[in-house]
Amino acid sequence: MDYTKDYYKILGVDKDASEKEIKLAYRRMAKRYHPDLNRTDPNAKEKFIEIKEAYDVLTNPIERKIYDRSDFNLKNIDHGDLIYIYGFRPNWDLFGNIYTRKQHYYRPPPEDMYT
Repeated sequence: MDYTKDYYKILGVDKDASEKEIKLAYRRMAKRYHPDLNRTDPNAKEKFIEIKEAYDVLTNPIERKIYDRSDFNLKNIDHGDLIYIYGFRPNWDLFGNIYTRKQHYYRPPPEDMYT
């Protein structure tokens, strides 16, 4: 797997391209290199897969942000950034409820609630 792919160059769009421009470029390139429509070219399938990979990364805002931060080299991704961007925080309440001996009692609703 080549980690230094420039997805913007693959789709032929600028770095600040909107999602609509990326979608149009993807459709144009996918139609051009689709294996069913381009059976004579042996590299069409690999090119189509590369175009699809570029489209998937650039249309997902989180993955695009990570890709842009890595300067188009996926080896440069800081895993701390992944945790920060995805908003992963350990749920200490979950562990606290499992490992403590607090018992939660059911409290019935007030008597006049349904009248």
